[in-house]
Amino acid sequence: MKTIKRMAMFLLLVSFVMGGCSNSSSGDPESDVNASSDGAKVTIKFAHSSAPGSARDLGAKKFKEVVEAETDGKVKVEIYPASQLGNPTEIVQGVQSGSIEMAISPTAFMGGFEPLITLLDIPFLLPDDKDKLLELQGSDAMRQLLDKTENVGIKTLGIWHTGYKQFTGPKALTSPDEFKGLKFRAMPSPVIFEQFKTVGASPADLPFAETYNALQNGTIDAQENPLDTTYDMKMHEVQEVATITNHGVLDQLIIVNKGFYDSLDQEIKAAMEKAFEEGQRVTVDKTYKNIEDVRKKMEGSGMEFVEITPEQRVVFVEKMQAVRDFYITKFGDEGEKLLKAIEDEL
Repeated sequence: MKTIKRMAMFLLLVSFVMGGCSNSSSGDPESDVNASSDGAKVTIKFAHSSAPGSARDLGAKKFKEVVEAETDGKVKVEIYPASQLGNPTEIVQGVQSGSIEMAISPTAFMGGFEPLITLLDIPFLLPDDKDKLLELQGSDAMRQLLDKTENVGIKTLGIWHTGYKQFTGPKALTSPDEFKGLKFRAMPSPVIFEQFKTVGASPADLPFAETYNALQNGTIDAQENPLDTTYDMKMHEVQEVATITNHGVLDQLIIVNKGFYDSLDQEIKAAMEKAFEEGQRVTVDKTYKNIEDVRKKMEGSGMEFVEITPEQRVVFVEKMQAVRDFYITKFGDEGEKLLKAIEDEL
């Protein structure tokens, strides 16, 4: 008798659960698996590692504003700044796996997933003029490179420019010889590591959050970043000189899980494209306003600024040809073809 009662209760429970599951699905073929609780059919988790109010964050907010307006609320964008969903590598992993729909990722961190992208880390390759750089970033040659991320399940909408990198250290770095013996914090890109080795410096793959302390205690001597990033992390407090070289960029890939992107209808894709472009403008404008402001503050705090001359730049360009050759050796014919397309565009 007890067995029969237990069986009856079990069947009743199963019936209740199955009924609940059945009622939770509308059966509408257009309903999305990540529908939000407020009625939006599609929810996009949009992650990045920058602080709220930063240039990247403002670009993300503009993206959200435009997508939600263009789709009449059919799409909801949730922004997760300040590494809330993981460090830069973990965020890219999340986009690749689909646990995060979308992210802003520094180009160097994509190299661990699609190494061909490290072409963008070759020093003194890209134009040191902002307008020419933005034109290049919108070119067919650049699209050929960015499409390579689809090989690893990631759709790249494009690039948001967030400033040229400058060197900071204990002295002016106006020639390759000045780098010899210095220890640099370097992002995890084989091309960036080769950049420092080429000029006789020692690169260290150090977490960004630990860079200030490492500079303070002498574990490393120097670093490279756009000026606003250097200022935000207070690294000007523990560095003597900023050398203005515009030798590379710390730009951002706007990435989307490919399976998720492919599942979207054309209306949403068009809205995302428009939002990408408007977010790009906001990000660039805010970045350069920040750089102008923080340079004055850094100079006011006693940091010295030195700009390389055109003649000094030529010396660097010639020296860094070895890094270009390293890229081709490492990535073969495919890498050489992509690099040549970029150089032809230039």
